[in-house]
Amino acid sequence: MAKNRRTRTGCLGCRRKKRKCDEVHPRCGTCTRRDEPCHWGLKVTFREENALGLDEMHPSMRKSRLRRARGGYEILDVTGEVIRDHERDVELMRDDLVRDDDDDDDDERSPLTPQHTDVAVANLIHLSRGGRPEPVDGLLPPLGDDDLLQFPPPYLQVFTPEGSLEDGVFMPGSAYAELHTTLRHHLIQEVRSNVPTRAATPEDQPLPDSSEDSARASTAPIDAPLLTSEEEIVLWRNWINEVAPWLDKFDNLRHFQNIIPCMASSHPHLRYAILALSARQIELKETTRATGQSLSLYQQAIHLLLPELPTRSTAVIASCVILCVLEMGSCSPKAWRRHLDGCASLMLAVGIHGFVGGVEQALFWCFARMDVCGGLISSVKTLIPITHWVLLPGGPDLEATVQLFKAKQEFDEWANYSAFLLGQVLDLVAPTPSAPLDTPSRTDPSFRARWLQLWSYLIEWHTLRPAPLHPILTIPSAHPFPKILYSNGAAISGNQLHHTASILMLQAQPPGLRLTPKPRSILWHARQVCAISMSNDHHGAWTNCVQPLWIAGRCMSSREEHRAIVECLERIERESGWKTQWRVDDLKEFWGDLE
Repeated sequence: MAKNRRTRTGCLGCRRKKRKCDEVHPRCGTCTRRDEPCHWGLKVTFREENALGLDEMHPSMRKSRLRRARGGYEILDVTGEVIRDHERDVELMRDDLVRDDDDDDDDERSPLTPQHTDVAVANLIHLSRGGRPEPVDGLLPPLGDDDLLQFPPPYLQVFTPEGSLEDGVFMPGSAYAELHTTLRHHLIQEVRSNVPTRAATPEDQPLPDSSEDSARASTAPIDAPLLTSEEEIVLWRNWINEVAPWLDKFDNLRHFQNIIPCMASSHPHLRYAILALSARQIELKETTRATGQSLSLYQQAIHLLLPELPTRSTAVIASCVILCVLEMGSCSPKAWRRHLDGCASLMLAVGIHGFVGGVEQALFWCFARMDVCGGLISSVKTLIPITHWVLLPGGPDLEATVQLFKAKQEFDEWANYSAFLLGQVLDLVAPTPSAPLDTPSRTDPSFRARWLQLWSYLIEWHTLRPAPLHPILTIPSAHPFPKILYSNGAAISGNQLHHTASILMLQAQPPGLRLTPKPRSILWHARQVCAISMSNDHHGAWTNCVQPLWIAGRCMSSREEHRAIVECLERIERESGWKTQWRVDDLKEFWGDLE
C-alpha cells in the first residue's frame, strides 16, 4: 500500500495529538466531537527572498559537468555561502532578542534593549569568527576564553531555537512563551554581566544601590491579590500533599515541603512561583480546567523575580528552579533544554553544587535530575558539566568524588549518587550539544579505560547501596513483568536510574571487551525499569521514569509487554498530570505493532 503523505494543514490540536484532521473551519470535526478549543496555525507559503542557493557566479556553477570526472575532485571556496547563512541566522537572533512581552513598557521592561542587542549580536559574530567580544559603552564586559570555559554548554546555547507549534502552552506567540523568553533573557544577561563567583549564598541580600537597579526594581508590578483566601489554601494543600513530595523524593529533610514554604513568606516571587506550579499541576491533571490561574500566577512570579535577579540569593534560585519544574511539565519534552539553560547558567555562576549543603543542595539535585532527563531525551551531555556537580579543592577528580559519595551514610545521598553516575554515563557516551554529530569512538583506548572505571562504580553502587534502597518485596514470576516494591521515592527512582545507566553502558560496551563476572543482560535491566514503574505508585518517581521507560521499552519484543508499558505511561499522565503521551506515540512508532 502507498504510504499516506503527512499534511501540515490541520488544526494545532490534531497535529499535536497526531490525529487526522478534517480541516473544517472554524472548528474541525475532531475538536467539535471532543468539545475542545480548535486553534489554527499560520499558513506556510513560499517566499522568494527565503530561497538560498548558489548564484551563477559561483565557481561550481561555471564548471563543466563533463570535465569533472576526468579532472578529479577540487576543493571549492564556499566561504561566501557560510558567511551569508551566518548573517541570516544573526538577523533572526536580533529579531528574537528585541522582542518584548509588553509593548506599552518597552523602554523599561525589555529584557535586552536595542543597544544591548547590537552588542550581543556583535560579540556573537566575533566569537564565531575566532575573535574576542568588545564592550560598547561598558554595557557588556568582554568574555575571554577562561570565561567561556566556566559556562560551557549553557553559554554556547544562549541562542537555542524556539519551540515548535506543538510546544504545549509554550508554543510561539503564547503568553507563556513570551514570559519564559523574558525570564530566560534576563538570566543570561545577569550571568554575563557580573563576575561568575560569590563568597556566600545569603538568604536575603539587598539590591545594589545604583540608579539602574532602582529603576529596574520600580518596574515590578504591585502585589495585587490574584487569589481568594480559599483558592490559595487549595493551592498550598496541593503543594504540600502532591507537588513538594515530587521534588523532595531524594531529600530526607524535605526542604521543598518544610523549609522553602517558610522562605516564601518574605519573598513574594517565591510564593507566586510555588502557587503557579501547584495551580499548573492541578490544571494538567484536570484537563477540563482553564489555564488562566496558573498563567496569571506565573506572570506575577516572573515580574517580581526579575528585579531580584542581581541578588542571586537562595530564594531567587529556588524560584528559578520551581519555575523550571512548571515549564518542564507544560512544554514539549524535546524542548526541555531551552527551558533549563538559563537556570543552569545561574547555578554555574553562583557555584552551587551537589555538596554545598542546606537548601541550595536540595535545589541543585532537583535541577540535576531534570538536567539528566533532558540529556536522556536529547541524547546529549548535561547542561551543567558533570565536572561541576561536585567542586573539590584540587579540581575535578572522579575517584575522589566517588569516595565522597560513598562516605555518606544517608540513603538519599546514595540516590543522588545514582543520578551522578547516570550523568557520568551521558558525559561518556553522548555527544556535546554544540556538536551533536561528534559521537565518541568505542574503539578509543581512553574510552575503553573510562568505560571500565565507570562500569565498576555502577556495579559497586548496586552492591553497596544502603538497606532503604533495597526492595521490600519481589515477586519474580509476575507476568509480563516482575513486581518490585520499594518503601520510598529515593529507592524507586535511584534504582531505576541505575538500571537506565546500565542499559546505556552495555549498549556502548567497547568491542571485544569481556567482563568478569559476566554482567546481567540489557533485557534484564530493561525489565527491572518497567517493573519498578508498574509496581510503585509514588508520583514523584513517576516524573523521572518516563524516559527510562522509553529506553527500556525499545528492548521489548512481546506485544503483551508493549501494552503493559503503554498502560503504565497512560496511568502516569492520568493520575499525576505529568505528560507521557508523546513517549507513548514514540514507542508505538518504534514497535509498529499497536494501533
